[in-house]
Amino acid sequence: MNRTTLFNNWAIFYDKSIGKNPIGYPFEGYYTVLKSINDKIEINKTTKILDIGVGTGLLTTQLYKRGGKIYGIDFSEKMIIEAQKKMPKAVFYCSNFENDLPDKLNDIKFDYIVSSYAFHHLSDNKKLSFIKSLLLKLTKSGKIYIGDVSFKSKEDMKQNKLKFIDDWDHTEIYFIADQFLEMLHKNNIKANHSQISFCAGVFELIKT
Repeated sequence: MNRTTLFNNWAIFYDKSIGKNPIGYPFEGYYTVLKSINDKIEINKTTKILDIGVGTGLLTTQLYKRGGKIYGIDFSEKMIIEAQKKMPKAVFYCSNFENDLPDKLNDIKFDYIVSSYAFHHLSDNKKLSFIKSLLLKLTKSGKIYIGDVSFKSKEDMKQNKLKFIDDWDHTEIYFIADQFLEMLHKNNIKANHSQISFCAGVFELIKT
């Protein structure tokens, strides 16, 4: 089964499958990650927010309710259908962000670009190059928030991989926070990282 079919089949059950208080790899801290990002975002009448890998809209629904103008990208048409139920006036694009952003977004600048549990499909080099392109899509004082499975260090990930080896997804490329921060800083990207749970964290990237 290819990934698009997998996520299309998962869409209607996705919210329920995570559970109200997930414990263990990979979703422990999931809702705290979403809340952490939501709490950092200031909304006014013109605030534009781009959600990369919008899924069923769990990250941006509260921002939508607060009046944010939401744009969402996802490769799964069925995930977008679920997100649109929560955010009927949002703008969605069925597109694989791994192949860059849709052309219709070329002339739009965003106050915030956010993402939750989507970047782990990219290699670290692709993560970096994509972030560089996203920084160009921000308004003057714009920020990027990326929440995802992440570990403090390579050793930390190694220990947790052994602990959860029966459930570990070997196809995904998780953030190793200290290494990725070093990559960002070497590329003159202002960033910080907050570890939310043993397997989840949030990166904040600031346009300079």
